[in-house]
Amino acid sequence: MVAMTSLRRAANGDWFSRKGIPSDIREAYKATYGVAMEERFRLSSSATMGQAKAELRDWDATISSRIETLRAANTGAVISLTQRQISALAGEWYRWFTELYADDAGHKDDWPSRYRPLQEIYDRFDIESMEEGQQIGIAARKRIRAKVSEMGCLATFLAEKATALDEKSLNAVIDAVELEIAPAFAALERRAAGDYSPDARLTRFADQPAHANAKGLKLSGWNFWQAFEKWVAERKPAPATVSRWRSVFLGLDSYFDQRDVATITDDEVIGWKGTLVTEKRSAAVANDVWITAAKTVFNWLLENKKVAANPFEGVRIATIKKIKVRERAFEPSEWKAILSASLAPPSPRLKPEKAAARRWVPWLCAYTGSRPGEMTQLQATSVRQQDGIWIIDISPEDGTVKGASYRRVPIHEHLIEMGFLDFVAEKKTGPLFYDPADKRVTTGDDPTKPVRPPYVIARNKLAEWVRNDVEVTDPNISPNHAWRHTFKRQAARVNMEKRFRFAFCGHESDDVGDIYETPTLEDMAEELKKFPRYVVD
Repeated sequence: MVAMTSLRRAANGDWFSRKGIPSDIREAYKATYGVAMEERFRLSSSATMGQAKAELRDWDATISSRIETLRAANTGAVISLTQRQISALAGEWYRWFTELYADDAGHKDDWPSRYRPLQEIYDRFDIESMEEGQQIGIAARKRIRAKVSEMGCLATFLAEKATALDEKSLNAVIDAVELEIAPAFAALERRAAGDYSPDARLTRFADQPAHANAKGLKLSGWNFWQAFEKWVAERKPAPATVSRWRSVFLGLDSYFDQRDVATITDDEVIGWKGTLVTEKRSAAVANDVWITAAKTVFNWLLENKKVAANPFEGVRIATIKKIKVRERAFEPSEWKAILSASLAPPSPRLKPEKAAARRWVPWLCAYTGSRPGEMTQLQATSVRQQDGIWIIDISPEDGTVKGASYRRVPIHEHLIEMGFLDFVAEKKTGPLFYDPADKRVTTGDDPTKPVRPPYVIARNKLAEWVRNDVEVTDPNISPNHAWRHTFKRQAARVNMEKRFRFAFCGHESDDVGDIYETPTLEDMAEELKKFPRYVVD
């Protein structure tokens, strides 16, 4: 199943999201629903965030259900459950259904009326007067199961879990949920009346045993580390990502005793989540690195039919909103200090490439809004003239560009006056800000042990210089990345249009219509004339 999509705001304020159609069922999806690449969600800006989230959840589950139905039709893969697993799944449904209304349970009179359609079926077939042990008729049972599935949103629930059950197990789950419909509605009626006391009914359901595996569900054959190795080999992520995620999967492998990834349950993941925040690791880092890494690789495992569901989906540690103590752009005193220091004669002991990085990269970032790593990876051939305009090619072929998207930016006239083109001409070829001979060679073919590229080292050394030598030490500001915020703030002050600011920085708009308004190089060069010069003492 494709991961739950994120909710965003379009340029006009509408709620917006999109969901890609997996490549393995695109043809079948297009034949059935008329689209092949992605489905799009849009809701009026007048809707509240709560309403938008609820609408998105239902929409996302509908699309997910379509995808899983088509996949099941292609593969015929279904799961058979044991009695204990049926109880556990019914418990998961109870938690899921009651949490759907965690923030807004509505009016307390709504829930008895919502239960009435099922009660009418019971009355019609005189179910409640039947003696113990007496079998319900086939027609009555069929009608009851259909109504329970509808009232309990079971198709949505199973789609979110990416669970396809055989007929016997599905009927058993519906029958188990039937017994929980009335208690679930009663719990929500209590919430609507203001009673948020703990729900004792949750204690009656079976938990999945640690190594439970549904009958017919094959093990993946991989533990966490092996899954990470396979993911790295296929996806070939950036070396920085591999280096940062190594410790995550070594930690997961240790915590779960090198178990097969297909045996990991939702409850076990919640237990693991509780160990992540330490004195040295914040909740934000745990979310952004550890949980994100696990979720990403498990989505890949899901796509490759190695697991039946992603137990890390939706898992997140609650964080306290970080107090903003300053803007993320440099203050004038800070950018003046950095740019002034860049003009000072370098130490004779400093390697020419490192001296060049200190001299030019801050100015390049200041006048282009580029990421520092995009500048430290530049080659001499990246600087060229096109249609009479001097430009810089920012290309993934030279290193790493976020989003792997090539872009061109014109060079500010102040950079040209200061001699940047002369510096490039002297280099003639090769990288501008690092020595390719410094590139360290890996001692093996292990893709999970990447060597940091020299342009990354150059970028990091530049940050150390700003912190230690220039003494821009405020921990609330990035010594490198703050140039992007500074560029955008300066550009906005001189009324540079948003589409030009986005084009310089390589940002993408949430509004799909902006694709048709991508500015030309000539327009960008003209707009850059508005950008003020940085004046230092």
